[in-house]
Amino acid sequence: MPAAINKLQLNLVLLFAIVALSLLSIVWHHQTYTLYKQIKRATTQQHQMMALNKQLLSEHSQIMSGDEIKVHAINQLKMKEPEPGDFGRWFKGNLSL
Repeated sequence: MPAAINKLQLNLVLLFAIVALSLLSIVWHHQTYTLYKQIKRATTQQHQMMALNKQLLSEHSQIMSGDEIKVHAINQLKMKEPEPGDFGRWFKGNLSL
């Protein structure tokens, strides 16, 4: 009889191991699905924010006049004002405006 008891005990241990692994697999799958939903939601929000940012930049550039852009470029970006002699020169094989 001891061999039968050992076989029964082994079968019970294997049964409980299979049930435990099955439950862990279900939990893992649910966590993966929840993470997927969170990533998808975050990606959607990021795309919405980027679209809104582009829209606001476009509206801002339409509002600004050419003189404001020129003043901003010269004062804040420290760009130099183009001289009339600079227009139409050839630079490395390309005509610079």
